[in-house]
Amino acid sequence: MSAPAVGTAVGQKLQLAIGERVLDRGLTLLAVQNPGVPTFACSVLLDVDLRDERRGEDGLANLVGDCLDEGTSRRGNTALAAAVESLGAALEGHASGGRVQCPAENAGKALALLVEMLTQPAFGAREVARVKAEILNEIRADEEEPRTVAALRFRAEVYGAHPYGRPGRGTARTVRAFAPAQLRAFHARGFVAPGGIVAAAGPEPVARTLDLLEHAFRPLKGRTIDHPPVPAPRPAGARRDVHLPMPREQVHVFLGHLGIKRTHPDYYALSVMDHVLGTGPGFTSRIQRRLRDEQGLCYTVNASISAGAGEEVGTFSAYIGTSPEHRQRAIDGFLEEIERLRAEPPGEAEVRDVHDYLTGSFVFGLERNASLAAFATRVKKFDLGFDYLQRYPALIRAVTPAEVHRVACQHLHPDAMVVVSAGAG
Repeated sequence: MSAPAVGTAVGQKLQLAIGERVLDRGLTLLAVQNPGVPTFACSVLLDVDLRDERRGEDGLANLVGDCLDEGTSRRGNTALAAAVESLGAALEGHASGGRVQCPAENAGKALALLVEMLTQPAFGAREVARVKAEILNEIRADEEEPRTVAALRFRAEVYGAHPYGRPGRGTARTVRAFAPAQLRAFHARGFVAPGGIVAAAGPEPVARTLDLLEHAFRPLKGRTIDHPPVPAPRPAGARRDVHLPMPREQVHVFLGHLGIKRTHPDYYALSVMDHVLGTGPGFTSRIQRRLRDEQGLCYTVNASISAGAGEEVGTFSAYIGTSPEHRQRAIDGFLEEIERLRAEPPGEAEVRDVHDYLTGSFVFGLERNASLAAFATRVKKFDLGFDYLQRYPALIRAVTPAEVHRVACQHLHPDAMVVVSAGAG
């Protein structure tokens, strides 16, 4: 076990003490002290996700995550739910771990339930069958929703054979075929300590929370995961356009291509670019101002490359829902605004407005302990440093109009755009 590392992050009025402890078995513990807040939250992110599904296992990671809180070897699903409720807590599993929230005085007992859920899931036949039925209903509903149909086809076109090109829920065929034994096997090989991150936030001092986590997570062990090889995303090619007719009044359009990883050095410049182009609030986004406010083509329109950046390459993705007669006009509007940003830098005032918005709103997403635990996980996962909250405003304000122009030219590729739409037309 390494000695704890402690740092302080200061942002506007938010002051956080953050500590780290890495255990011998490869599990990283993070603790955030948020004084004066009488709640506790813990998030567990293990080194497993849909990329660890083998051939024919599409949707297995999602099913495992959905079934985690359906009972353990110690308690059935009703008894587990009652134990969680008695603490005033909320417990949830997902494909890469789980999370719990509760009043701070119940942190120890809530952590015990979280660890029990993660290490001793029962995957009972009746519970698995019920969750499978729910997922199959969701898949059927997705097949009737043109926005979802277009989104899934867009990812398939962009990613190709890469796991991110598959539906996260799987297909009706694969989900129907899963048996409890397959869930247990996936869980056994993936829900292990090495490479995992446990992050907790609450009012207690950092050292005390780290001790609590270390004690609670003693049962989480196991060997390093042998990840299967992941196919590379589909290389960019010529622009292509796919329309999927559905009996709807609107048409939902996605446009884009492969993007960046979160660790890319251009991430912050691209985040500013996104807000100039397509994700800013109100009148600060060019696409929203042109397609929604001036031309009245839609209620919802956006575009971003930084939002999807993660461990794997994300996407540059633009979306609009519009009338079928305006489909091409909307696509042309996207492409023209992208070309305009590639042709010349945005104005100083335009970029300054984005600086002010991003630096002013950054801490609003960190007001709850659940958000702080997730923030600490991102800081560790992407090696951002415990002083990231303090450094973030300078990183954003360092982005100049010339930098926005450079990254637009480098990372936006109008000639390689994939266009996918579903709905009327």
